Amino acid sequence: MPYRIAQDECKGCQTCARVCPMRASSGEKKQPHSIDASKCIECGVCGRACPYGAIRDPQGAKPEKVKRSDWPKPYVWNADCVGCEVCVSCCPFQALGMAEVNNEFVAALFDPKACVGCGLCEQGCPVNAIQLFTPQELRKSA
Repeated sequence: MPYRIAQDECKGCQTCARVCPMRASSGEKKQPHSIDASKCIECGVCGRACPYGAIRDPQGAKPEKVKRSDWPKPYVWNADCVGCEVCVSCCPFQALGMAEVNNEFVAALFDPKACVGCGLCEQGCPVNAIQLFTPQELRKSA
């Protein structure tokens, strides 16, 4: 069961539609929106972003609202990255690109503000060279 929108709580602000990497959330401005179950990948971005708490996760609970600056971001393990560019091509917001590191090309987060932390890059990486971390997790490990 995918994420869904509580119709009586949705104000039609379109935040969920703007952040959804799969364009599963849609609707007219100032009208209740809906989520297309066939497109939803259950990444939770819509729930983190909804200012009205109108999103329900697959278990029916309201996801925790999280400030965008605290959303997870991809971290690339350069030693494991083979430069195949799968992650770059599957990012719907063009947040990733290729960078030269030690004379080899590896994936890198080029536009952190564009990244919504949906995890498509992590899921698509054939060698598990990308992992999502929240800023707090990265600070703890540094």
